[in-house]
Amino acid sequence: MISKCYETSSPGLDSKGVELVVDCPIAKHVGGIPDIEELLKETVKQVFPGLEATPVFESNESIGYTHTLHRFRIHVSNSKYIGVRVVVRRREVIRILFTIPKSTSVEVKYNRGIYDPEQDKFINSQGEVKPPPGQVYIDIPIVYAILGVPKIDFSTWSLRVDGLVENPIEIGLPGLYELGLTRIKTDFHCVTGWSVRDLEFTGVPVTRIIDLARPLNEAKWVYIESLDGYSTIIPIEEFTRRENLVALEMNGKPLDILHGYPARLIIPSLYGWKSAKWVKRIHFTNRYIDGYWEALGYHPRGRVDLEERFKNK
Repeated sequence: MISKCYETSSPGLDSKGVELVVDCPIAKHVGGIPDIEELLKETVKQVFPGLEATPVFESNESIGYTHTLHRFRIHVSNSKYIGVRVVVRRREVIRILFTIPKSTSVEVKYNRGIYDPEQDKFINSQGEVKPPPGQVYIDIPIVYAILGVPKIDFSTWSLRVDGLVENPIEIGLPGLYELGLTRIKTDFHCVTGWSVRDLEFTGVPVTRIIDLARPLNEAKWVYIESLDGYSTIIPIEEFTRRENLVALEMNGKPLDILHGYPARLIIPSLYGWKSAKWVKRIHFTNRYIDGYWEALGYHPRGRVDLEERFKNK
């Protein structure tokens, strides 16, 4: 049933007590929750052969119009449980992810693969689809702080740009303002299916930062780290688009702390989880690294117009 699974994690998940994520791509038609539960039981027997526990349904939610995310948990002791995420596209389970907590003694058995983001069919697309597929417009952005709102010492905060660059740089907030600001008006799209029209962001164009740091030709990915421990990854060709900002203001005012003050990314072509808040580091690399949501099965690129919500393979 399972040909291979991937092992992954992220610093943010580590801070929440998750030692390992086991990500198992699957292609199985299901008719509803009972079918998902039966498939999950079979998968647990295969991946955790010594585990005598029944998955317990926790919750589910729609992710756009085409995907649903079903959460279960598997109790391994009075205080420990393995979290389970089952991703369904239309009526097909496409992957099951197990989050294994630290200090949990459990036998795992599966063919280990190495995730290759290129297999998720990076298709080029020109222009923007309006309305974007699978989205509903709302009036006010929903605020997420999955790892909590960080405490920030504004006097010492700086943005570091490093990795495969000719000129590593570190810039404080005044220095970013001195680089010159650009204002854009753009729709913002959350992978869960909501969008907000015409948000105005003011900040430093990413291209200006790139001109200063001068990434090397071998840089293929941009790994983003935030003050709260959050991380995400962006293909360099998406990161370098002219409309992208290191945003400092929203709707004519400095960013609110809940929206990422002192600085956040705005990448209009990608779903909102790529527009990381409270950014502290932009790291150019030639190696794909899962960020927080990518380690939980989300797409390596996340293009809105192509509805790239989850990894496919």
